[in-house]
Amino acid sequence: MRLIVYILVGFLNVFLHTGKNIVIIKHPSKLVGSLANCICYTFSAVVIKFIAEYDLLTALLVQAATNFLGCYTAMYFTEKLLKK
Repeated sequence: MRLIVYILVGFLNVFLHTGKNIVIIKHPSKLVGSLANCICYTFSAVVIKFIAEYDLLTALLVQAATNFLGCYTAMYFTEKLLKK
């Protein structure tokens, strides 16, 4: 069960970071950048906590999978939202 939560947290982390980058590019401002970074890097602390609890191979596999899927999914949703 903990591994599933770790995978979901890792996915959400990458989704947030990808979204942050897109939002900052589309709506550049000090406030937007500061809020986006605050949310993303604070959430990253949760991911770091999970990484510390698992062996290196498990952490690498989870991070690789969630980075690919999270980024792909965030870019897909952003593309769909911006077409409207």
